[in-house]
Amino acid sequence: MLHITGRPYLFVDESLVARHDGTELRLHSPVRADVALRFDAPWEGPIGAYFTVVDAGDRYLMYYRAGAHWSPELPGVTCVAESDDGIEWWRPNLWKYEFAGSRANNIIWMSSDDLSQNIGPFLDASPHAQPDARFKALAGVPEAGGLYALGSPDGYAWRLLSDEPVMTDGEFDSLNTSFWDTELGCYVVYYRKWAWRDRAASDGVRSVARALSDDFLTWREHEMLDFGEGPGDPSLEQFYTNAIRPYDRDPGLYLGFPKRLMPFRTRHAEHPEPGISDAVMIASRDGLRFPRRFREAFVRPGLDRRNWTERNIMFAPGMVRTSPTEYSMYWSEHFRHHDHYVRRGTMRVDGFASLRAGSAGGSMTSVPLHVDGDSIVLNMSTSAAGGVVVELLDEREAPIPGFAGGDCDELFGDDIAREVTWNGSPDVSRLNGRSIGLRISVSDGDVYSVASV
Repeated sequence: MLHITGRPYLFVDESLVARHDGTELRLHSPVRADVALRFDAPWEGPIGAYFTVVDAGDRYLMYYRAGAHWSPELPGVTCVAESDDGIEWWRPNLWKYEFAGSRANNIIWMSSDDLSQNIGPFLDASPHAQPDARFKALAGVPEAGGLYALGSPDGYAWRLLSDEPVMTDGEFDSLNTSFWDTELGCYVVYYRKWAWRDRAASDGVRSVARALSDDFLTWREHEMLDFGEGPGDPSLEQFYTNAIRPYDRDPGLYLGFPKRLMPFRTRHAEHPEPGISDAVMIASRDGLRFPRRFREAFVRPGLDRRNWTERNIMFAPGMVRTSPTEYSMYWSEHFRHHDHYVRRGTMRVDGFASLRAGSAGGSMTSVPLHVDGDSIVLNMSTSAAGGVVVELLDEREAPIPGFAGGDCDELFGDDIAREVTWNGSPDVSRLNGRSIGLRISVSDGDVYSVASV
């Protein structure tokens, strides 16, 4: 039984939907904003990658790989940028590592053992986190023998938490996305694992695995993510990264923004490397099953010619609340070009997908559910002519007296949290604990989420 609680239910899947009558779920894309960070420092270069955004409490941190581990001129290093608001970013001088005769740089890790490639830090929310390892990360590549655990008291000074790899079963040649999961009460890592159809013929695609740990050092056997059935040839769609994190307004909802690589397509033959990529959105209610409700791109390469070359549109795990109504999200553009950078985009709060109907109108009838609160609020947007009506139904899908469509005060406008009222009253407390249904009627509008408060 679904429960509508103070956590918003986002329309990123069909789990609440029993029936559509003229409505549909529609994917929305972030709006391209400004350039957050250009890779124009001498120790960076055109192939920076594997970005992670961390809310450190008093500031935001963006970690990324700079340089290139295969270039003697630009050794592989991990760097950090800072921001007070998630909009303006700068490089702090940390004075830790020397580059070209100077320590005036933002390098937090430089090593010859390839550990500097794929570091994805997070601020540890575990109640057992120690002060000298408030920040943690997993890092490594196949050449290093697996993933190593790193810790830091402040996000700048890092050390190994173990001398040996803590994970060895995986490819690890991509960003390793880890965090403390407050819902599961343990550490989680999402990382690259090949999905093999015929290992002898090397017939496989880049996919994603999940592993769990109680202490960040001993990890349980991995599980492959379940993306469900879908149309087309799966070999043409590979997830190069995953960018999975719990959504902060509902930690039980896992949102990911994988970079989808099409390795056998090339738009500009003169480019030195094949393949093109974009980003998609995936969502899960349990962190393991990610049914592909939306298979279209979340962010396309667009009109920019330099985004139609290999390994562009790589999303950073983590997003920043940059206003009461929006999040900022970050992805890379112009990979392997001289002006490589990280782009900031903006997304409406809860606005990744919506229940939508056009001007002809339509309705959605929900599965049976419980409402655990005194009122129902919607995150919604309509045109000037559009509107939303909410009807509460009994077990036979008949309108509950006092909560029929004709009793609902029509909603129109654009609101992050709009209270639903029936004959002027929002009170639904007498229905708490009772199995009911929702019928949401929409005309020329979108409902992004529903909650009960």
